[in-house]
Amino acid sequence: MGATIRHFNRVTVPICAALFYFLMTPVGQAAEPDFKIQSGKNNRLPGLKSALPKHVQVFGLYIQATDRVSDAKLLHAADITADFLDNDRDGKPDNPKVNDKLWNERSAIVMGYDERELERLHDRYGEMFDDYALQGLYATETLPNAGPHNPKSREFDASIEEILHIITSVGYAGVYPKVFGELHGSELANAMDIARGGYFRTVPRRYPASAWYSYDDRTCDYGCQVTEYVYWALTSLLGGQDFKGRGENIEHEWKLNTPEKLRTKDKSIVKILTDSKYHVPTRLPNGKYRQMRKQAAVQLKIDLDESQFTLTTKLPKGSTAIVEATNDLLSWSLAERVPSDTTLLEFPIVTKLGQAQFFRLRFND
Repeated sequence: MGATIRHFNRVTVPICAALFYFLMTPVGQAAEPDFKIQSGKNNRLPGLKSALPKHVQVFGLYIQATDRVSDAKLLHAADITADFLDNDRDGKPDNPKVNDKLWNERSAIVMGYDERELERLHDRYGEMFDDYALQGLYATETLPNAGPHNPKSREFDASIEEILHIITSVGYAGVYPKVFGELHGSELANAMDIARGGYFRTVPRRYPASAWYSYDDRTCDYGCQVTEYVYWALTSLLGGQDFKGRGENIEHEWKLNTPEKLRTKDKSIVKILTDSKYHVPTRLPNGKYRQMRKQAAVQLKIDLDESQFTLTTKLPKGSTAIVEATNDLLSWSLAERVPSDTTLLEFPIVTKLGQAQFFRLRFND
């Protein structure tokens, strides 16, 4: 995306385990995305209500949109987000620390119909937007049937780029500043300096002939250049820049558009992105998370009233179930034996609306 939107960046378990995250609001929200479009005020990001009245929560990240954004494109953005954060599609974030960072920074993708609409919203609500970590995305550039999803298309689905930007610049950079930090001297920045043919605090008038990364937007500062670099590198590593006409379209900015080129030429960034301890995505999102996600081994029903909610689940007969919970004030656990004559077990849990609640349910024979 061009520079005009940059102002928005700113215990062993023998059988199985399920991890949930709830923010206790009057409607309740589960950790695994339900992909339901909510209307009106988002209690987590209340300042966005007037400008962006509908939203979807995907783990620790929100997608907020104007009324002009179609539900189909909003849900596509949610699919891409879920696939980046839960790349193995098991219903929980692959890197909880990154997900928590996005949540703690009150992060959101803000979707407008086009560049003009988002610029008008920023002019009107700019001070309010400053309370959050936001990344812009236009409906006009959110293209589910374009490349890389469709290798025959010459267009590109920009949701891949913009959603990855906020995950890396807020999530990974915040959790691993020495590695993914967007300041000179981080491992990622050092790799970028090699790719650019040297250290340039601002965009140079001309890049060295040896450079394979040569982003020339002068409004993009050094940190912004790092954001763009890791996007180019990761998507190329995952095959997202290798489709009809793409190489020619981007070579003025990025030359290593295939996994083979990247692995051969830019070994520094490949080493970072393939280090398993960071849980960087290993598969490019394809917009089909909802259809292809794994079914949870433990199915839960959540009933909420004003003072408590109840987890109801079916477990193997005679097993022992344990709920461990943490909120803003305390931690506790509750264990209960499943009766031999039934598989149904209920856990009534007293809570307060507005409190963040973290739960782990585990069971064994």
